Amino acid sequence: MSAMREMQVVLPSPGKLFTPGVTAVLALCVAGFLLCAFAPSVAVGVLGLSAASVLHGRIWLLLTYPFGNDSATNLVFSGLIVLFVGSSVEREWRTASFLWLWVVVSLGCGILWVVVSLLLGGNPMGVGATACNYGLLATMGLLHRGRRFLILFAAVEAQHLVVGLIVVGILLNLGSPMRLVWIAGAPVAYLYVKAKWRYAAARPRRSTT
Repeated sequence: MSAMREMQVVLPSPGKLFTPGVTAVLALCVAGFLLCAFAPSVAVGVLGLSAASVLHGRIWLLLTYPFGNDSATNLVFSGLIVLFVGSSVEREWRTASFLWLWVVVSLGCGILWVVVSLLLGGNPMGVGATACNYGLLATMGLLHRGRRFLILFAAVEAQHLVVGLIVVGILLNLGSPMRLVWIAGAPVAYLYVKAKWRYAAARPRRSTT
């Protein structure tokens, strides 16, 4: 009987999934998808990240590119990660910290995209929330370290699940160095979370007396 209870999967209620930060991010992702679909020329200037655009002063692209997407499949897949993983992170951290994580990963991987583009030559354009998705997964692995998730009838600890997903992502994109930039969202988030925890631990505690 106890074994059966351990295998039960309880999905969060809609109220727990659609947290304020997650809802805002999903709304922007849908808006970006519609912009790419119906006004692609406008979307390129507003959402399309490229080294040339950033060097010509379009700095905002380092933060807006995650919301651009010209594929419904990618939008759904990224949206599910934001919805389930992102809401878990936001419930643990609150909205402000969740949004700061999103900004840090977007900015970090955006800068890395520009640097790698300049090193390899050419001017590839990047859009999509893949980098932020990997950042959310890495954060989940840290926040829920040791917690087990049921995957294909096997219980897997959160940190092992995340490492496995990162390895799969690397293997699938070995032939595309630019796509590997997005996977860097995981180490960017890892370093950010560790720094956040170190800073919080170093802050003097207020006296309760």
